[in-house]
Amino acid sequence: MRAIDFTGLGRIVSSHKNARTMITFHSMGDTDSVASAFSLASYFPNATIVSPDFITSNSKHILERLGFAPDAIKGAFDESAEFIVMVDVNNFEDCGAFKGKLAAATQEILIVDHHAAQSNGKDSLFSFNDETYNSTSSTMFDLLKALGSKIDGKTAELLAAGIVSDSAEFKNSTPHTFVQIGELLKLANKDYQALLQDMRHTIAPENRMDAIKNLFDSEVTIRNGLVFIIGKGFRANIAADDAIRIGADVALFYSISSNEISFSARMRPLLDKERNIHLGKMMVSLAPIIKGHGGGHPCAAGAYGSGTSAALAFINSFMNAMLNPKS
Repeated sequence: MRAIDFTGLGRIVSSHKNARTMITFHSMGDTDSVASAFSLASYFPNATIVSPDFITSNSKHILERLGFAPDAIKGAFDESAEFIVMVDVNNFEDCGAFKGKLAAATQEILIVDHHAAQSNGKDSLFSFNDETYNSTSSTMFDLLKALGSKIDGKTAELLAAGIVSDSAEFKNSTPHTFVQIGELLKLANKDYQALLQDMRHTIAPENRMDAIKNLFDSEVTIRNGLVFIIGKGFRANIAADDAIRIGADVALFYSISSNEISFSARMRPLLDKERNIHLGKMMVSLAPIIKGHGGGHPCAAGAYGSGTSAALAFINSFMNAMLNPKS
């Protein structure tokens, strides 16, 4: 694997402009993933967007609202691709059904992500990982501008939505974030309230009820000066987000089906820097406990696997890692 800087990123992308290009992202692609993929695809004359499984309901909603066709995302790996780009993901493991094909691919592969890099011995792999960006959409905007690529109004709004969603509504932002949002809203000819309206996805009453029940049934403790909320329920990601909104420092919720267990972890923004904790890295290291995969951002991450009986072991390991972070 060869790490590259922003100049190298532009050089590699521009040198493959006319190649048959496949763009993919992590399993269960979110708004940042699809915004990055669609915006980058606009640069290549011959690009295909593929997903290892499915995209989230929120990302599907914003695509439809802005006039993008969600069914433009294909489900089959493009075996004829001459160039592969992975956006918003830094490893093959998190690409689900595409993991083996990516590992075996002989084409040049480019990773564009805003998470910490993970080592890979593949010589044909180039990796741009810059955690100063709070989203891959933010990176894509800078990249497309550097390449001189025209950004139309709906692509600008989609990129803005990717930045807003992955920055936890600006809780994880830098001055550059706000400069970009201003530029994107101008390109989209939208004000911020209109952007939020287009992003708004009304959650069904039943789902909201489930999330509220999850919160009421959860365990709340204070450890090392931090408020932890840990619970179980079908809408684990919604409950974890809501737990942080109402004052928790750390939230861990999980759901179990007949053959899979999934965890959603959240942490109060800036706590990652204060306590030297990176939830994404933690989920990568803990995922083998549930015989699965994990990853994510410093303050928002998840893990899923088939070890449905290992919930307690995972929770205990999570608590130990939170209370005893590695220096």
